[in-house]
Amino acid sequence: MNFFKPLFFLNIVLFCRISILLLMLLSINGYTQEGIVFEFGQNTSNYSHKTEVPPLDFYSQTGQELRVSYIRSLLSDHEISFGLSFFEANSKGKVITTNLDYQTKFLGAFVKTHFNFLTLFNRRFCTSCTKINFFATVGAQTSILSQGTQKINEQVIDLSGKEDFKGLWVAPMLGIKSRFDASDLISLFISYEFMPMFNVTDNEEDFKIRQNPLTLGIRLWL
Repeated sequence: MNFFKPLFFLNIVLFCRISILLLMLLSINGYTQEGIVFEFGQNTSNYSHKTEVPPLDFYSQTGQELRVSYIRSLLSDHEISFGLSFFEANSKGKVITTNLDYQTKFLGAFVKTHFNFLTLFNRRFCTSCTKINFFATVGAQTSILSQGTQKINEQVIDLSGKEDFKGLWVAPMLGIKSRFDASDLISLFISYEFMPMFNVTDNEEDFKIRQNPLTLGIRLWL
């Protein structure tokens, strides 16, 4: 497993470089910019496989979630965001007496729409108040496997290029977000989402990954 640790840090570097490129491209477009968002948190994942015989049981595991995105207002009170994510989707499983351990890392791109359904302590009427907004989030993410291993008992298998994991993964996103406007320059927020991942380039569609990321974020207003 030590061999894969340098690859993890290389992927973090790649994620940061792509994030900087995204921000540079957004800075020269013709749209009104609203803010840049940085998120970090924990992703709970659980696999499923359509194999019925022998029975294959999976158990949820946690991993890291990193995101950076550009966000702007939409129809006054709502928002739309575009960004990149780097996340771990891990799960353990068992087939009869054989133990399985999946450790995977993905690089993704997403678009989300945030619908504001509740605002508390509106600063329009109370300048000393901390404005709190609640949003329902709907979106989609596409991702590719960056690095992955499957451990069968004590044997470790590299999942790169394996039919079940290579290609394009697509996930609808549904969640809720609470944003705290601490000042005119910075906002803090917490979000929780439900994301079932499907490999659209795998004709057999053997594996599906259900994700539940819980993230904390900071928004820098532009």
